[in-house]
Amino acid sequence: MKRRAAQPPRGPYTTPLRQLRRRLTFVFTVLTGTVLTVFLAITLGLAQKQTQLSAQSMFDASVDTLIVTLQTGSVSDTALAQTEAADGLLIFITDNGTPLFFSGGWAPATPRGTLLERAAEAGLAEGVNMDAAPRSSVYASRVTVTVEGNAGEHYTAAVCSVPGQRGWYGLAVLRDDGPLRRTLTRQALLYAALLSGGLALLGAVNWFLAGRALRPTAEALQKQREFVAAAGHELRGPLAVVKTSLSAMQASPADTPQYLAAIGSEADRMARLVDDLLLLAGSDAGTWRMRMEPVDADALVIGAHEQFAPLVKARGLRLALDLPEETLPPLWGDAGRLRQLLLVFISNACAYAPAGSDVTLRARAEKGWVLLSVEDHGPGVPDAEKAHVFERFYRADKSRTGKEHYGLGLSVAQELAALHGGDILLTDTPGGGATFTLRLPVRARKAQRTHTGSA
Repeated sequence: MKRRAAQPPRGPYTTPLRQLRRRLTFVFTVLTGTVLTVFLAITLGLAQKQTQLSAQSMFDASVDTLIVTLQTGSVSDTALAQTEAADGLLIFITDNGTPLFFSGGWAPATPRGTLLERAAEAGLAEGVNMDAAPRSSVYASRVTVTVEGNAGEHYTAAVCSVPGQRGWYGLAVLRDDGPLRRTLTRQALLYAALLSGGLALLGAVNWFLAGRALRPTAEALQKQREFVAAAGHELRGPLAVVKTSLSAMQASPADTPQYLAAIGSEADRMARLVDDLLLLAGSDAGTWRMRMEPVDADALVIGAHEQFAPLVKARGLRLALDLPEETLPPLWGDAGRLRQLLLVFISNACAYAPAGSDVTLRARAEKGWVLLSVEDHGPGVPDAEKAHVFERFYRADKSRTGKEHYGLGLSVAQELAALHGGDILLTDTPGGGATFTLRLPVRARKAQRTHTGSA
């Protein structure tokens, strides 16, 4: 069974973070959307320009073909009708000012005669009279104009005066611009749809990326809220004892020494809790200062055994020492912090080891590492909980909520190990129990007075 500190019922993204995420998404979408809009606008302009040039080129080719046909004198109504139907054109021809009879291959919205008059007037305004002989006897006079029909439809018209074998021909060729305009409109709608879809996709991607970018911050804030809530929860117990003891002292002055002892004990507990909280806060802020220097690993382990053996004995246990015959390589670290780390291991073992059993402090060297282990023969740690024991305020044993352990010791130990470039391994003790192993790298470094660590 396990008891974990109460967690706030809020998700990782608080209201300010959600607002920040929305703002970041909006800004990123505006920036990337602007780039996309400019790109699509340029692409659309080029595509429509190419479409118009292609249509104009086809129209000019049709007019050139008709001019050549007139100059060779091989015009037929059937060929004209086929050309009109195939290319969507309206063709008008005069021979030396006399209109040729040609009913046309299709009927436009505006009468053909009206369109011819407007095209001829527009051509004349541009300097080409299809009812007069051209200035050159070899080259046709030609101008391209725009004509509007009665229904508001638009036409592109080529008005020409073409020299022939027996005089000249007047030629007016009109192209209905409706299909071209519809093509351009479809292109614009397609690009608008691409822009809308692109903006929606950019918004979704930017929302996801903003969430990914803010997730570490959200998780850090969530852990901070949980940490503060758990710290407040842990402080309530000692404060309640102090408050109760003060009230009892007033009611029963004769028992004042007993209540003062209880208050002192709870004050010591709160002091240890505050010390651990300050250490973890310093680690989180990257301001944890340590005195880094060469450390004799053998002396460290032997000194820890001598210092902590009485503590273990007072718990009804025995602290055994297991050192290799060879001298351990020197370490680089803060000897005081390393002793504190070993104390965490030993205190944890004393809390769970059965009375009369051994707690073993073991050291060995292995491939550039020095391994310092503390093993007990208690209930051990289930595999499902091994990943959680280093979490702050975590306890695997619910029954120990009233003891002096707040669930911070292993968190402090893990931070200390990381600051020394090492790590902590948790394994099962053969025959039952838990073994905590501190791995420290063997490094040859010059001594320095202080070191600022960061988690």
